[in-house]
Amino acid sequence: MGGKDSGRQDDSSEDVIRNRIEIYRQQTEVVADHYTKQGKYEAINGLGTMDEVFERLTVAIDARR
Repeated sequence: MGGKDSGRQDDSSEDVIRNRIEIYRQQTEVVADHYTKQGKYEAINGLGTMDEVFERLTVAIDARR
């Protein structure tokens, strides 16, 4: 997926994308692992409109109350 597909101009370089994935693995994935071990992690599909993603988030949050 290049910048044209993602809507991000800075995604036109494969090196930039690989770096972004590595940063995700180092800084974000570890947080997800931490909360998964506590049973507090819920994966949310982030594709779609902001309203669609927000709806998925609120449904997941409400289900945990």
